[in-house]
Amino acid sequence: MFTDDDAQAVLARFGSAYFSKQAERLADAITPDAEWHFAFGPDAPHGRVRKGIDGFMRGLRENDEMFESLRFDDVVIRALGDDQIVMTYTANGRHRDGEAFSLRGIELVTADEGRVRKKDVFWKQQTAHAEDCVADD
Repeated sequence: MFTDDDAQAVLARFGSAYFSKQAERLADAITPDAEWHFAFGPDAPHGRVRKGIDGFMRGLRENDEMFESLRFDDVVIRALGDDQIVMTYTANGRHRDGEAFSLRGIELVTADEGRVRKKDVFWKQQTAHAEDCVADD
């Protein structure tokens, strides 16, 4: 049975490789056919999709181009079923254009023999017209 400890181990291995930004370390932490589905992007309805080690490395470069800073706080990791991991967090950062953000996020990660096979990211979105979504009482 896939446990919370298993989930923690998979994401600790992946996180260490992810933040190192080293292709060989990342290749050891993901499956060859791994997919990264970003919270936003042109590949509707999946956001922005990057596949395999080259895709993950491209995604890291794209994030570096988009974000001046990005960190994850209040991280909670839980096993779900035989191979799924649910991770919640707060993404804090600043876009390269100077706009700061603090958004709640959730990821559904599929693991395969201790490696990430799919990383599906969902973030709350911040828009210039958020006030239009709130009804006055």
